[in-house]
Amino acid sequence: AANNQLADERVHGQMVKEAGILYAPDFLINAGGLINVYSEIVHYDRAESLRRTENIYDTTLDIFTMSDKEGITTHEAALKIAMKRVEDRKLELTNA
Repeated sequence: AANNQLADERVHGQMVKEAGILYAPDFLINAGGLINVYSEIVHYDRAESLRRTENIYDTTLDIFTMSDKEGITTHEAALKIAMKRVEDRKLELTNA
């Protein structure tokens, strides 16, 4: 199962990091499912759906890189990246 593998992301995420284990947060791993549902709602074609799922790999690398460079857990890095994307989108819509 991919959902909530760590009982406490702050405590256990740090333990996993210190053990040298690359941990991908559940909301990252489940992104493909969310893309699939959204694709059905807005009627993306196959090519657009695949393009969006291929981005999961790059996002995963970004999360691992940020975690390593900033000395934070992958969960913290994933949240930072997600929040930045939300803020960037808000600005984009405000300036449209």
